Parts: sequence; structure tokens; C-alpha cells
Amino acid sequence: MILSLLTQGFCNNLYANEVNTHNPPSGKDIKIEKINKAIKKKLDYYNQTFPYIQFVHLKNGEWEKSLQALELFIGYQATSLDYEHPKEVREDLLYATVSKIQMMLINKITSSYLFKVGEMPVASKPHTCVITLDPATNVLTNQVATQYFIDLPLETLKSLPEKSYLDKDQHLDFIIDHEAFHCLDSFHYGGIPMSKKDFSTRYDTYKREIQADMFAIAMHMRRNKKLTRYANNIMTARAMTLLNGEPQHDSSSAMQLMINSDEEKFIHTQPTELVKKVKQLYKTIAPSYEEYIDFRVAAIEVIGILGISVNEYEKPFKPKGHKPDKEIMQRLMKQSLDNFQKYIGKDYSLPIHK
Repeated sequence: MILSLLTQGFCNNLYANEVNTHNPPSGKDIKIEKINKAIKKKLDYYNQTFPYIQFVHLKNGEWEKSLQALELFIGYQATSLDYEHPKEVREDLLYATVSKIQMMLINKITSSYLFKVGEMPVASKPHTCVITLDPATNVLTNQVATQYFIDLPLETLKSLPEKSYLDKDQHLDFIIDHEAFHCLDSFHYGGIPMSKKDFSTRYDTYKREIQADMFAIAMHMRRNKKLTRYANNIMTARAMTLLNGEPQHDSSSAMQLMINSDEEKFIHTQPTELVKKVKQLYKTIAPSYEEYIDFRVAAIEVIGILGISVNEYEKPFKPKGHKPDKEIMQRLMKQSLDNFQKYIGKDYSLPIHK
């Protein structure tokens, strides 16, 4: 099997980090197991709502065992559906996808992947959505959730009032809704298309990230029947995304557009219809490839001025020789600094550049 290239040993099930029963569990262990049960309950909801996809949580315990469990789950000759590809590279893409899952597990990063299962899978459905999510890193407490998502110094966050923190329970909902959307998007509308353009993958990924946030905020509104403090906090956090070094999550205005579009109607809309609504609404604001490149180049420039490192694995970060648009830079800089002041309550201290 392809995953055997990456792992050795054996794993009894997909859930690799259950509380150790040989020693008394710590308070942290108990919290983590409680969150894992909450994740399972939320994924059970998606499994019932979307019967053609099996949603599962790949835990962040011993990643080698987790990957072997994944091998058993998706079966022999499975297919990764997140990228459009010809049949002859199916195995190469599967290997690359599993390598990425390995990286996410090791670095405790949340992500999701859609597979068409192969032969003799443990999975009970023909398609499966695998979600990596580490409770201790992402949602153990309100402060942990906030620090991981906004990536600000702990000293800065400690000075914030409790109301400014992201609520860990609502944030867990948001994360799962966001990741579930990625799988639903690939299933219904296809994976990232093939293209000869250098930044086409990041262009399509950018659009998918924005839409996933739109879906997640819509699900949040549907669940809570009102605009909550969490909704305001998460949109402010996304408006500061460049302070995380992330040009791919500038979704605050798109989330606000989703809320403003028809709040009274979509809080009663089924998730299956919300997926369609997100796709339809986003078409009205989706940038062209050229517009995205202009945004990306300006965003990378602003990230540098803010004294932040670009939070991406793939290089180069921008097309060579493409000059940043000053007006876009000014807008992005103002957005970042205004929302920092709004959230933190003080001005951002810019580093001095010569």
C-alpha cells in the first residue's frame, strides 16, 4: 500500500491519542478527551447530513500510527480528490497528499482532505473526509484558541479582557464547519483545477479558504440564531490575518457579506443549501487571477513592513518582478492596523525599516 512507504507498525483504529489508561489521566488529558468526544459528535452531525461522505477525525497522537490507521481506512488504491489530475498520476498525488497529512499531524495544524476510497477499506462510505485537528493546540481553552488563531504574543493576549477571547466551544464549531466545507466543495464542485499559471493553485486555494469561512460563519449564525460576540471577534481576527503572515485568509469582508445577504433566511437554511448559497454569493466578489496576484503581491509587501514572516511553506511567495500596487497596500495596511487597535485596544508598533 502507498502509505506503507511512510509508516511502520500497527494502529488498531483511526483515533490515535486516547487517554492512557495505565496511568491516572491528568486534568489536561480529561479536557482533551472531552474535546475529542465533542469533535466526534459534530462529525456525526455531518455524517447524518451528508450520507455520501464519511467525516472522520485523524488525531494528533503518534503520527506514524495515525497514518497507518488512515491506510486501513481508505483502502488500497484510494484517490485524492482535492486536486484535478489525470489517472496516471493518481498514486503520486496520493503519496503527496499523505506526506502533507504527515506534516500537518507533526506540526499540529488543522486541515481536511477528501478521498475516494479504494479496495477493501474500513470506511463504510465511498468517499471520506479526513480532518486533522489537535485539541490541545487549537481549542483547549479560550486563550489557547485565541493565541493559535491570531498568533499574537502571550503577553499581549494576557492583557485582553475575557470577552475578547475566542470562545473555544464556538471556535471548535467554526473550525469543523470550515474544514467540512472544503471536502463538500471538492466533492460537489471538483478539486483544484490543473493550470499552467505559476500561482494558480494558491489562487484557487485562496478562493476556497474565503468560501470555507463564509460557510462557517453562516453555520454559526444558523446555530446561534443571532450575531454573537464570537462572530464579531472572528471577523476582526480575519481582518488582521496579515499580522499572522497569512495572505490566504483575508475573509472578513466576505463573511460580513454572507451575514448581510439574508440573515433571517439562512439561519433556517439546511447546510446542503448553504453550500450552494456560499458558491453563488462568492461569485459576485471573486477576484480574477490577475486581481488575486495584485492582492497577493501587495499583501506580501505589507506583511514585510509589519515585521512579520510569511506563513507559507511553498516558495516563491510572489511572482518575480511584479510591483505592488500602492493603493491596495494602503488599504491592507489600514485594515490590519485599524482592526489591531479595535481588538487589542492600542496601536500596533511598527518596526523601523531603513
